[in-house]
Amino acid sequence: MSYCINPLCTQRHNLDNIENCLACGNPLLINKRFRLLHPLRSLDKDPYTYTDIFEVEDVGIVEDEDDSTESYPHPQRKVMKILKWIDEPKLVELLRRESILLQILDHPGIPKSNRGDYFALRLNDNRLELHCLVMQKFEGEDLGKWIKSYGKIPQSLAIDWLSQLMDILDLVHRSGVFHRDIKPNNIIFQPNGKLALIDFGGARDITRTYLAKVSTSGGTSTGLGSGHDITIVRTACFSPLEQINGQAVPQSDFYALGRTFVNLVTGIPLIQIKSDEKTGRLLWRNKAPHIDKSLADFIDDLMAPFPGQRPQNTQVILQRLKSLSLQSKSNRLIKSKKFLFSVLVTLIALGVFGGFQVFFPIMANKLVVEGKKAEIANDSQTAQNYFNQAIEYNSQLKLSVSQFYLEQAARHFNDFKLAKKYYELALKYNDKDINAYNSLAVVCWQLGEVACALNNYQQILKLKPNDWEGYYRLGSFYDQEGKEDLAQEQYKIAIRINKKAVPALNDLSRLRNLKEDYTQASALALEGLRLTEDPKLQAALYKNLGWAKFMQNQYNEAETYLQKASDLDSKRIDAVCLLAQVQEALGKIEDARLSWEICMLARTTQQDVFQWRQELLDRLTNNSKISQ
Repeated sequence: MSYCINPLCTQRHNLDNIENCLACGNPLLINKRFRLLHPLRSLDKDPYTYTDIFEVEDVGIVEDEDDSTESYPHPQRKVMKILKWIDEPKLVELLRRESILLQILDHPGIPKSNRGDYFALRLNDNRLELHCLVMQKFEGEDLGKWIKSYGKIPQSLAIDWLSQLMDILDLVHRSGVFHRDIKPNNIIFQPNGKLALIDFGGARDITRTYLAKVSTSGGTSTGLGSGHDITIVRTACFSPLEQINGQAVPQSDFYALGRTFVNLVTGIPLIQIKSDEKTGRLLWRNKAPHIDKSLADFIDDLMAPFPGQRPQNTQVILQRLKSLSLQSKSNRLIKSKKFLFSVLVTLIALGVFGGFQVFFPIMANKLVVEGKKAEIANDSQTAQNYFNQAIEYNSQLKLSVSQFYLEQAARHFNDFKLAKKYYELALKYNDKDINAYNSLAVVCWQLGEVACALNNYQQILKLKPNDWEGYYRLGSFYDQEGKEDLAQEQYKIAIRINKKAVPALNDLSRLRNLKEDYTQASALALEGLRLTEDPKLQAALYKNLGWAKFMQNQYNEAETYLQKASDLDSKRIDAVCLLAQVQEALGKIEDARLSWEICMLARTTQQDVFQWRQELLDRLTNNSKISQ
């Protein structure tokens, strides 16, 4: 069965073997590529339902300007969202923004969408234009359906699911947006046990401009307040008061997340759970007696009535979740007096009957365990005393202690001072760990401690003087510091040691572009492409090659190479920024506009992007002054 895309069609379902709808005559193969298999929501005539959502079959046939085609080995199942009514331009803008976000956000729990997956389609009679967005389809069922089938979830699963969703939400918020519509129906439980967050149609930028609008908005039903246009997205029982009033903030997502988990751990619809008349908080705990107080307190904190009372960012929540995981019932059993007494009795028995040669290794391991507990409790001096005693009994435990500190450093990597402390302690117990030196150098650089970073890169070269990667790391450090000549010197040494050092070839190519040596930049990029099959490295090399061709006014070649770079690695925002400039030069204004929007919105640390953004802003400012 194939469905007609026309929302006004009187008979939308058709047989598979026909090309055009029997009722209205519109093509059933949409954009020469997509076939609508079945609706994922009711095809009702409700005038307030602005979108149809279908599962579609993507046959993958794409025609370009040269009439060349390519197709997938097998048709792929995807999801298509179709905006039916476009009288309100804001709805079109939301769908376009969703398309951009799904191209930018790179996470296995977020649906992927490619640049060609957003398009406008005019029906045969020219009366109606539809805007369509195609995205990845996740197998599984949403948690709204899941909870009806299986009932409330246990505490261990609640912590696991919370951690998964916060990992997704952390990326979303760090990318400069927030979701605004978290609820069980927008979370998919996949067959592999992983969760996915869908429906980014209401997502909003986290910008000072938006937050300024929120602070002054009256939040009317149309989203207009104090002269500002803010589109309201809300779901009964899950949206906080500030969002209902058109003043959503990032912490509004946390409220919706807390409410979602009340639904999951109680198995009861939220509308059936009473609220405290004085505080407005849900009275849910007696309906989930299997949830410990610490987790219940955490969920209540997420749902605090006012945004300022909730956790202020995703990192705070992730840290609390780690603590909650440590307080699981199994860990509490291990920490119980009964368990510790049994361990002590065992150790004494081994000491008496097995002699001290048996007793010492066990005591050493016990001291390491105590040291880890002390460090987690932020008592570093006591921890090191335990570790040093343990090593006296068993010197081989040095590596175990070093590994523990490396894990602590990774866990606290966003707190650079704390991470630095842990990396230094890891190296105290294992001073041959090249990866630890490299990580410590990165942390030192983040802290602005240039001498510390340089010293650690040099330590790596002392340990492995003929290792090209060591010279490449040092070159990258100089590159980040803006010392381009020193960086080139290190990259060249890396290439002399290993002619297949593709990362060094790539970065040297980039620096030659900056030096306006486009011929050498092209040669280095082509050599790198000959040597690697790694998609991300290929993307970087194609970007450098496209950059060089652009600066040599070879626009068609530049467009081809930059498009390849973007297709291979969606995070190569620098390639998109360059592509925007090439498309402008070619007169492809609409394509350039979309590329510029991605360039300006995407979260990135790529140095060149900031320069190109500023150049665009300067150009727009100058044009504005001229027009005035």
